[in-house]
This record gives sequence, C-alpha cells and structure tokens, in this order.
Amino acid sequence: MATSDKPKPAEAVPSDLLPIIRNSGILSDRQFTEIRSKIISGEYPNESKTLAQRLVRDGILTEYQTRRFLSGKSHGLLVGKYVILDRLGSGSMGRVYKAHHQLMGRVVALKIIAPEIVTNERVVARFRREMQLVGRLDHPNVVRAYDADQANGILYIVMEYVSGQSLGQRLKEGPLAPVDAVNYASQAALGLHHAHEQGIVHRDVKPSNLLLNDDRQVKVLDLGLGVLMDGDSHATFATADGVAVGTVDYMSPEQACGRDVDGRSDLFSLGCSLYHLLSGRQAFPGDSPIERLGRRINNRHVPITDLRPDLPPSLVAVLDRLLATKPQDRFQTAGEAAEALQSLVKPKKTSTLPSPAPPPRKSAAEPAPAPAPSTEPRSADQAPAPPPPPVIVTVRPTYPSWFRPLAGLAEHKPAAALLTILGAIIASLGAGFAAGWFLKG
Repeated sequence: MATSDKPKPAEAVPSDLLPIIRNSGILSDRQFTEIRSKIISGEYPNESKTLAQRLVRDGILTEYQTRRFLSGKSHGLLVGKYVILDRLGSGSMGRVYKAHHQLMGRVVALKIIAPEIVTNERVVARFRREMQLVGRLDHPNVVRAYDADQANGILYIVMEYVSGQSLGQRLKEGPLAPVDAVNYASQAALGLHHAHEQGIVHRDVKPSNLLLNDDRQVKVLDLGLGVLMDGDSHATFATADGVAVGTVDYMSPEQACGRDVDGRSDLFSLGCSLYHLLSGRQAFPGDSPIERLGRRINNRHVPITDLRPDLPPSLVAVLDRLLATKPQDRFQTAGEAAEALQSLVKPKKTSTLPSPAPPPRKSAAEPAPAPAPSTEPRSADQAPAPPPPPVIVTVRPTYPSWFRPLAGLAEHKPAAALLTILGAIIASLGAGFAAGWFLKG
C-alpha cells in the first residue's frame, strides 16, 4: 500500500483523470462508460479537480480515492475483491481501511499486515493457523473476522466494520466515569472468555483494541493477530522491540519475560486497560519501555487510590486481582473476571413482580381491608401523618324471611319494636288461656 496520501503540487495534478480511474480497477466497465459519456455530453466537467469533486458528490468515488487519483496514483485501492474506501488508522502491525466487497457490496474493515511481518514465513504460517480459529468466533463482544488471504504479496484480514470509536480514542477526552469503565471492561472480558474457549489468546489487549460502537457495546478487535508479535520463538526482545513498544504498557509479566502465556495474561492486560480508563495514567509508569517492563516484572502497580481515592474498595479489589503479578493470583478465567466486574455495576436486587391484589370480599358484611401504610420518605421536621379514621362496619346476621321486617323495625325504631314484641307475647298467652278454657268446657 502507498505510504503517502497527500496530493502533489497543483502543477503535478494530472490533466486527464479518466485513465487513472480506469487503471485503478475499482469501477465496473458500465460505471466508467457512464462517466466518460457524461464528460463528452458536458454534464460532467473535464477539469480534473472539478471532476473529482463532482464524482464525490454523486457518491461514485470517495474523497480518499480522489486524493490518490489527483496524486497520480492508480494502484493500491483494490485488494483481492475488496475496494478501499477510506483509511481508518494504522498501528505496529499494519494499516486498517474501510472497504467494500465488489460483488456483495458489504462494508468491512480491511487490515493490511505490515510488509516486514509478511517476510517472516514462520509467522505467516502461524497466522494462517490462527485465522482458522478466529473464523469460528461468534460473539457480540468480538469483532468478527470474515476473510483472511494473501494477494499480490499483501497479507490481509477482513473484519466486521464497527461504526464508533476505540476506547483509546475515548481516553483522549480524559478518564472515564467508573461505572462506564467497569461496564466496558466487563463486556471485553465476556468477549475474551469466548475467544479463550476457542483456544485463542489475544496477547495485545489495550484500549485501542476495544471498540465502542454507537450502541455503547464493546467489541474486542484484532483477535488472532497477537501471533504476529511473538510468532518467532527464536526472536529476542530486542529484535521484536519495534513491534512490542506500542503495547509494553499492557503486557503481562510472563509475556514480557518471553514465557508461554494463556488467557490469564489477557486478564492482566485488561486490568492495565481498566486502570488507564479510570485514571488516565499507566499502572506501571516509567521513562522508557525497558523501565516500564522492569516495573511490571519486579514491582506492583501504583495503587489506583493514589490517583482516584474516590473509588469504592470493591472496585479496587477487583482491579488489584486483575493486576496480580503471578497468574495464579488473578482470576483464573475471563468468565470469572466478567462476573466480578458485572457485580460492581449491577443495581441492588429489587422485586420486579407486581404487588398481589387483595382477595375479593365474600359479602357485604365482611370488613374492607385496611389501607397499606405509606412507604414515602418523611423529612425529619415533618409531623407524622394522623392515623386513618376507624372503619365502621355493620354486621347483619342472617334472619328467617318472616323475621326480617321485625329486625328492620328494631334497627330503626327500637321502642316500637319492643311494644310489638310484647304485644305478640301477650296475644300468644291470651290465645293459649282461651284455648285451655274452651277444652275444659
């Protein structure tokens, strides 16, 4: 890939842009024919700069592509079946471009591996084996790999395009709020756990490899590419220094010593990343890469409370465990780390079930349930609320139908009811006396 995208001086701008566009191979024959026809008819301008602007405005070319064409560069925009649209960034292992597949039209992130790495056949062979494992990854917190190949001496990997920014870019705005930093780290741990289950160790976990999409979802980037750094078992640290310098601040002690690493090494790197997100500083500071490496091998990290005394002890404890010097003192799996991190941000458990409805009243005589006590907070100087008024309940026994009129009279006119009852008794006694006298006669 070309190393410079700056246009040449104005006098060096090609007078005819069409041959350069044609030689790039990024447009189909039909698209190129349409452009030429519009230039001949006068619909499109013939002057190179004006034509480039019009093609960008009509969505035929991108600004990145036209900058290269105006520099007289027709090569480097087609990699395999992928057309490069824009440059997204670069790192020690290569450059990342936004591209689309010519046939499928799918927008992807295309990573071109640095040429100096491609010359190492042993590293490339290991990279190919690793990509077979990466192709099996399928997790919401992992950037998916769609393709990996080598074309015209260019080794590349095609990945899911994530719209957003890396946490490394987010750090330029300053340290993150603890709840956000912990949330992002827990998502990264879940992605790493999935990768570790597939036998993949990242080896290069750092904020710039943690992408935050527009939905605040973290996706781990560059899984499988760590083998490009330590693929040569005979390389010394000095020969690998050009590759490792950019990641020294997140290396585990065992990785820095050149020992074999497993998933616990990634957890140490995740701890370094979380420390950086929380404080804006490195856990193992120093004036040179060698000094920073020595600190992580021989000393503990600077206590996070020296920089963030406001952090809760539970978060400090989890961070200290991630940054333990010995792998056996860390969380033993990324799943355990994710669970510990998630427990820091989960709200206290509260019942989400609706309150049960009161049972239905069986009859009009059954008393109504008392109102539930208020749970609203009361200020210290607020007088307690008066008790609710008593509930007056009228209990009505069940009477025979012939007695109900008398019962109603007794409820509303007791005196009249008493006289009625006495009259009924006297009448009953009189009727009995009369009946006895009649029988005797």
